[in-house]
Amino acid sequence: MSQPSFSILLPSRNRLDLLRHAIDSVLAQNVGNLEIIVSDNASSENYSEYLRTITSVPIRYIRGDTPISVTDNWNRALKAATGDYIVMLGDDDALTPGFIQKISHTINAHARPDVVYCMAYHYAYPDVLPDQADGYFCTVNNSTLFDEEHAPYLLDRQKARHLAQQALRFRHLISFNAQHFVWRREFMQFNGPTQAFFQSPYPDFFACFLTFLTAEKIVVTPTPEVIIGISRRSFGFFHANNKEEEGFREFFGEQVSETALAAGSDDILRALRHPGTGHYRNWLIAALYVKRHLADFADLRIDLRRYRRIQIFELAQSSGYNKTLSRQLFRQRMKDFETEDRRYAERLFWSFAMLDRVKTLARPMVVYGLRELLNIHHPPKIITHEIGNHANIMDAFRWLEKNR
Repeated sequence: MSQPSFSILLPSRNRLDLLRHAIDSVLAQNVGNLEIIVSDNASSENYSEYLRTITSVPIRYIRGDTPISVTDNWNRALKAATGDYIVMLGDDDALTPGFIQKISHTINAHARPDVVYCMAYHYAYPDVLPDQADGYFCTVNNSTLFDEEHAPYLLDRQKARHLAQQALRFRHLISFNAQHFVWRREFMQFNGPTQAFFQSPYPDFFACFLTFLTAEKIVVTPTPEVIIGISRRSFGFFHANNKEEEGFREFFGEQVSETALAAGSDDILRALRHPGTGHYRNWLIAALYVKRHLADFADLRIDLRRYRRIQIFELAQSSGYNKTLSRQLFRQRMKDFETEDRRYAERLFWSFAMLDRVKTLARPMVVYGLRELLNIHHPPKIITHEIGNHANIMDAFRWLEKNR
């Protein structure tokens, strides 16, 4: 069977220093069956001068003069791709050594599946995370799928759909990040002949839900094959440093019509207007986009009650424990809640307020422990790798070359 070709998509905006490392990890693959697509979202930095210096791998450079949303930029990169398989790589991410060869072997061994779903490493740059100033490099096993076999295996179709349906009920049992996926381009085109494959302000959430609901063949690779980077210009930095709103303004400018998404449902409209964090609201929006996209496929149920409870938890924590939301504003936001939800919010607030008075408790662990009761995330298994002094994600790549 012939070797598949790959398109490595690299949407970017004003992050040329990071993009260089991502491209270095692609050039180091030392194979000829790939292309790089750089979609420059109206950067003020001179991408073209740097990209002209690369001759060993075909590069298609697309530049827009006016900034568009992250989602539109992803779709623009995808539209330019010609490879059999698609890798969506953030400009602060990296491939692992031998990625193309290993994924090619997996694809051919399983008769060209729709998707290969991989575990990932995480790399944090120094001075990005407040509690880990030196940065880190680790293996993150964040799904039961990675514990079932030791070698790549074909995922049961019904189990895949179950996991997607759980995601629509706000249970994070698989990682939704696009870096975990290697998509067959024909599959992406089949799912988006008239609509874009990436939709909503959270395009990777949408694509993950859609993939697990519709793909006929998903092969799970239970080993880390890509490096997800966290830099000072990643959304992860804003999230970890309590700057979420700033991060949303920077990354997620997709315009959303609440009335169109609600499609006449007062319950959905109330949920979309429910106070809380932007992260869970965008999760809800991605789920609603999938429900609309697959209206003829299945009657997908989105758990709006659970969504409200999770958002109430975040509000109570912000007011009673983190003190980033005043008690007055918290109660003002409660006034439009249903009676049952108001009682739930009040109980949570006083629980957090009481915990705030216990000064001997480790503050981050208290919140993590309580959030576990909501059963949102599959508890990850994290293995930290000591890679010595490091300055960028290619230091992690070079460590893998020697130690994997």
